[in-house]
Amino acid sequence: MIMKHRLIISALAVAFVTAAAVTVFLVVNESTPNSLAEPVLDPAQQSAVPGASMNRGAAAADQSSTGSSPGRGLQPSTPLDPEELELGDNPDYPTLESRLTEMHARREHQSFKPDQVLAAIRQPAAWQSDDSVAEQMDLPDEDRYDGRTFIRFNALKVETLMPGDTMEIPIEQANSIYQMVVDEVEDHRDGSITWRGHLQDFNEENQVMITQSDGVTYAGIFTPDAPYTIEARGDAGWVVTTGTLFKGEEEPLPIPVPDIAESRASH
Repeated sequence: MIMKHRLIISALAVAFVTAAAVTVFLVVNESTPNSLAEPVLDPAQQSAVPGASMNRGAAAADQSSTGSSPGRGLQPSTPLDPEELELGDNPDYPTLESRLTEMHARREHQSFKPDQVLAAIRQPAAWQSDDSVAEQMDLPDEDRYDGRTFIRFNALKVETLMPGDTMEIPIEQANSIYQMVVDEVEDHRDGSITWRGHLQDFNEENQVMITQSDGVTYAGIFTPDAPYTIEARGDAGWVVTTGTLFKGEEEPLPIPVPDIAESRASH
């Protein structure tokens, strides 16, 4: 009986020693990085290891998509190459570089930053309503409260437009968002440029006309609801039913196309 107990105790001791040895082996191997695997570094170690952040950036770039929409898949750290960046929505201006070239041709003495142009292209419209704009504008009360919509305006969005492009035309008074199709762009060679187009799904031509020069924008828009006028100086402007501008007139006059040069001289 004593011999039997000794054999059992010896067997348990061997099993215990074996289990301990296996545990030590696993712990040691688990804490030792595999030479084929990339070690996981904390932020301090990553900054101390040359090329670590570069490798991660390259891996992120490989995983990103390069679709046809403007800037799709573009990582913040990825250098912007206008010549290679395909926009894909207008076959006549397929890359950001082709648009920048045309924009520079129109505005010979003005520079455009590719990242800002790309951001403007991504915006569906050139303006959005913003009641706070009213406080920036020097208007008499009869104009301030005549039903006009005050807007935050992005002139660069208009500058990016090429024939064949589309842009949203939000008209809050009509509770509608129209689609402008750009038909032509005219450089008047005096610092002003006019974009002419029509509203998608309507037959009439020249329903939209936008003229810009030196931070001043005027636009006339014919919609099925009513004609509208837009004026913006810098990023502050308004949209109003054209007839409202001619208070006291028996009949609304046609959409005005102001002479921007005269407007600048009067301000």
